[in-house]
Amino acid sequence: MSYLDALTRPAPPAPAAPLVTRPARSPWVGLQAGAPDARLRLIAFHHAGGNAGFFQPWLKEFQSLDWLEFTAVQLPGRGRRLAEAPFTELPPLLDAMDEGLRELTDRPYVLFGFSMGAILAFELALRRQRQGHRMPAALVLAGRGAPRAARPAVSRAAFSRDKIVRELTRLGGTDPVLLQDGPFLDIFMRTFQADFAIADAHQCATPEPLRCPMHVWGGADDPEVSIERIFRWDEFAGDAFVGHLFPGGHFFVRSAHAPVMENLMRVLDTARRTSC
Repeated sequence: MSYLDALTRPAPPAPAAPLVTRPARSPWVGLQAGAPDARLRLIAFHHAGGNAGFFQPWLKEFQSLDWLEFTAVQLPGRGRRLAEAPFTELPPLLDAMDEGLRELTDRPYVLFGFSMGAILAFELALRRQRQGHRMPAALVLAGRGAPRAARPAVSRAAFSRDKIVRELTRLGGTDPVLLQDGPFLDIFMRTFQADFAIADAHQCATPEPLRCPMHVWGGADDPEVSIERIFRWDEFAGDAFVGHLFPGGHFFVRSAHAPVMENLMRVLDTARRTSC
């Protein structure tokens, strides 16, 4: 073959690239940012009546960090899981959530929970300790008081439509459009009622200290959670306990975004240095 023939001959087709398949994203993952191979994961749980979109403003804080992957958990009955029935009791929710999030706890991780989400983060850490699994490098609980030893039984009538609307309006943080009588409220009311039932029924008869650093944050003017209940969490802390108050009410996580992020970054940086 001449040199000219070699130049003008069509190049052989390139070998087909190997087919790469990725596992479908778990339905429990509502939002995600950061590198999948990051050394540390932050897993966040939203409040009663909320959804993973509550943490949307956090994405820009974490998307440029090559050492952190952030995941906001999406519970059934909202978002792309709207067609799923929400859980009305904590034990079956924990069973499903533990299974659905297990792949995210194969490396050092931090759990963050806000309001009802603090119950889920705390109970998930407690369950993993009892089962001898990897504990979180840190546990951050926000906007929720320490569980009481026992709570009186509450009838379903206590979570009436009107009472839930009044309570969500009082606390703020829920889109007022969703609380107006109409199709939106009809759709989301079963989720609101389910979340309130779980949050209201939570109790812990005997404190069991957790073998991980615990950070508990509260709003200085929170009408729902007293400062005394915030600092009562120290009874459940084993390795370390840090309580911190931020300016604002129940949704201080949103209104005091800058100081919340500053404190969270310090927690994450410490977790990265001590566990990675």
